[in-house]
Amino acid sequence: MNVIHAWPELRAILTAHGPDAARAQLATTLRPIHDTEGWRVTIVVDGSGDELRIERPGKELTFSYVFGPKGLSADGIIEQLVGNATLPHDEDRRSSKKKDRDAEIVVATRDNMLSEATAANGARLMTPNLLREWAKDAAARQEREVLARARKAASQWQAGASPWDKLPKPPK
Repeated sequence: MNVIHAWPELRAILTAHGPDAARAQLATTLRPIHDTEGWRVTIVVDGSGDELRIERPGKELTFSYVFGPKGLSADGIIEQLVGNATLPHDEDRRSSKKKDRDAEIVVATRDNMLSEATAANGARLMTPNLLREWAKDAAARQEREVLARARKAASQWQAGASPWDKLPKPPK
């Protein structure tokens, strides 16, 4: 929720339409980071049920909402996710594990305590505003790639033989 409250456009959606609509717009905004850049995206939300619940807005296992049980804050879940994350050694780029590479896990928050706790476990920190810029850059890259593929397909189609060319020529 601290990302939703940090972005004026999401805060307006939250006020006008509620938390589900704000989360859905957040997911839509973050989708290019997942789809174009290949990052796993997990949006962690304070829950109200008796158990941890995972929902996916699509079919991918790598794009999820995680709702905590009542009594456990979203921050507590994020701390546990970062602290318990296991990756193959050659893929684990958390800064505390391998000093020479970028962190594999990025936490976007404006909460100082969460920042300190997750950084201590090797996560790279990002402000909500930097997250928005990353999402915009990924969306722009996605659009460029789609347009380039469309131009390539159109030029290949235009350069190819027409099915009408295969018809017999009428007699003169």
